[in-house]
Amino acid sequence: MRLITFIPVVLIGFVTTSALADGMTVVTSCTVGSNGGHALSLLRDHPIGGTAVYYVGKDGAEPVRLYAGDSDKSRGDDVLAACVGTIGRALVLSGEFTSNYIQGVAIRYNTRSQRWERIDFAERERPESVYLDIRGFTLLIPNHGRNESGKRFILYRYESGKGDVTQIYSDRRPQSEVVKIRTQ
Repeated sequence: MRLITFIPVVLIGFVTTSALADGMTVVTSCTVGSNGGHALSLLRDHPIGGTAVYYVGKDGAEPVRLYAGDSDKSRGDDVLAACVGTIGRALVLSGEFTSNYIQGVAIRYNTRSQRWERIDFAERERPESVYLDIRGFTLLIPNHGRNESGKRFILYRYESGKGDVTQIYSDRRPQSEVVKIRTQ
């Protein structure tokens, strides 16, 4: 299992690479999958003040809103995004959406299972690390004792094949080879 440390840096407004014909702006793009054969794009549109509606595009398909339903669910502020990982890669983003907590997602393409995997979360802190492996991936969020548990970490785990996400509290990080990735 590989550990990717996610060091949040504000990319919105600084990493805008292009504007699309329909008014959407590409915030960041990632190549994902162990062979780099898939692409993810984070886009934004409909700005109001410091907010915008966020979309995800996969492999050049029509972008879809970050969260299903009303576009206000995908309207975010203070959004941080990064492509993390070396061999296995993921797009991790977090910001202020409709919750009183930081909300976000981590998305990757698992080449072995040949499917997209996604973790949705809402916590008081932003994610710190992502652990990628062939059986799924885990998102680690620090827990500073302000949650339902006194444990040090909140772990969200996506298990390939099951298609669901489990959340647990732990005092230990998952065991893995460590790879630190510094965002721009």
